[in-house]
Amino acid sequence: MHETEIPDSDFGLIKPGHDYRIEDVRKTSSRLQLECISVQQRNWSRVGMGQLAASPEADQQPVFLKQNIDKLGHRQPEHWKHEQTGATIATELLLDIAKVPALRYQNEQLLLNVFDYIDVITIDELLRSDPVIFEQCILPVTEQMVRVLEAMKTSRMTASRALLPVKSRPYGGPSTAINFKGFEIRNSGLVREVNGEIHRQRLVMFDFVRPYLAPVEEAAAKLFISIGLLNWGKPLSRFALGPDLALLQRVLPTLQPYLDKQAIRSELELQANFRTREFQGSGNLERLLKRFGTETLGKRYLRKLAGWCERHID
Repeated sequence: MHETEIPDSDFGLIKPGHDYRIEDVRKTSSRLQLECISVQQRNWSRVGMGQLAASPEADQQPVFLKQNIDKLGHRQPEHWKHEQTGATIATELLLDIAKVPALRYQNEQLLLNVFDYIDVITIDELLRSDPVIFEQCILPVTEQMVRVLEAMKTSRMTASRALLPVKSRPYGGPSTAINFKGFEIRNSGLVREVNGEIHRQRLVMFDFVRPYLAPVEEAAAKLFISIGLLNWGKPLSRFALGPDLALLQRVLPTLQPYLDKQAIRSELELQANFRTREFQGSGNLERLLKRFGTETLGKRYLRKLAGWCERHID
């Protein structure tokens, strides 16, 4: 194996089969050795699996890796910092509600964060791999998300809150609820047991990114619209169907007390700008295909979702 520093030629991308040095985020132990096992490039980061050991004789421990380098090779140092702050605050906030993979190690030079590994199936993955189980799980998950919204709204984390930026909004209640930029249904899942069975009451949440203070209605709008966007993207057959309006109707009564029509409109506008104006891809062809899909299917999808929200949310 090769211990790797940042080579300018490939932007310091972590790669399978290479070893890296990482440090305990609490600065309570010496540097450890991490072996990268697998990596997947996403639009805004690289994620993967690794193994680490405190010594060559110790049993290797699986870990989850996230490197804040996007699909175009651009480094995202601010995202790396926000990832740490968000994970730390979310772990304390949701201690008795949801499992948050603990952030254990880091390498600032590589913009690498290393988390505890939890075998989890994400909500969008569950929808595509087993729609029947998804239908059985989505309402219990939504009910657990109400507990999350309540924790955001009523938190007394005085020391942590004092450091958070405050975002004033023209809707909802006061800007005193803890919000997270990455708060959405796709960044949650259920624990998968050793035998492959899904534990339907063990909610896992991750990728919180930047925390800030805003009305709880903003968090609820993020959650609700992300449920409406579960069919977005792949596979094309689901994308072409547009939003699952029957699903929205099912979860609406549970989330209705937290929903505000103006907050929903604002979130829809944000998502429309994000999804129809900027296209990440590894080459011109991929970006052109994404643009074409958005122009032909995506804008129709968003219009259908916006129209349903106007009719059904007070």
